Amino acid sequence: MCVGRPMLKAPLALFGSAADLAVSAMKVDKNKIKPLMALLMSVAFLSVPALAQGKNEIGLVIGGIVGPGQTLSPGATLIAPDSTVLPNRNLTFNASLTLGAEYDRTLLLKQKFAVDGGIDFLASPFDVKLSPQSQNAIGQYAFIFLTPHVRVKFHPASVFSPWLSFGGGYARFLEKAPRATPSFRPGTNTGTFVFGGGIDTRPFLRVLKIPIGFRIEVRDFYSGLPNYNQRVIGNLQNNLAFNGGLLVKF
Repeated sequence: MCVGRPMLKAPLALFGSAADLAVSAMKVDKNKIKPLMALLMSVAFLSVPALAQGKNEIGLVIGGIVGPGQTLSPGATLIAPDSTVLPNRNLTFNASLTLGAEYDRTLLLKQKFAVDGGIDFLASPFDVKLSPQSQNAIGQYAFIFLTPHVRVKFHPASVFSPWLSFGGGYARFLEKAPRATPSFRPGTNTGTFVFGGGIDTRPFLRVLKIPIGFRIEVRDFYSGLPNYNQRVIGNLQNNLAFNGGLLVKF
């Protein structure tokens, strides 16, 4: 099916702006990240009337991401804040809060299934933190994922519509310099592959005549690594995100 160019201008502009905000957010300090995330969500809501009459969706989700663990390479060690050698051979990161915005447009609609195309934005307003802390490895990092995707929904007209999605795109990590390495240069760009599933609901309420439903989801962003300032055995990591939130349909 052919998607009209006018119908795509607003979503492309929306997520083009989101990408610009994302890169800027990684360059400012932590206190400025939360206002930027709030601005992104506001832009998504305000863009809905401009896209009326189309088969579009915007998901606004919040949740958490499970920090992956990494095993140190032979010969690498972790130094504790008190300058003693840690017996721990693993880099373990705590779970972190996530905020996201997801745009979709229906490309194919049948009674039993629908195929959507869109783009996801997911970021951490708070950094993913290392536990226990070490003075020669990064103490924390923030991330941004920006991933075009294809979503296949089953029974799209039902009260509950399960779905599967897959795609890939851009990942950015912003690390905090270790205390023992003042010359450390933060900022790692890499790619990511994303796949997952979830359940969408039929709209249950209306705000300013806009139908709103709910979405719950689990997605795995399989990406390259941040710069840990330590050698590790692997070169890829699973970033498992559990999210839920509102689904704006129009």
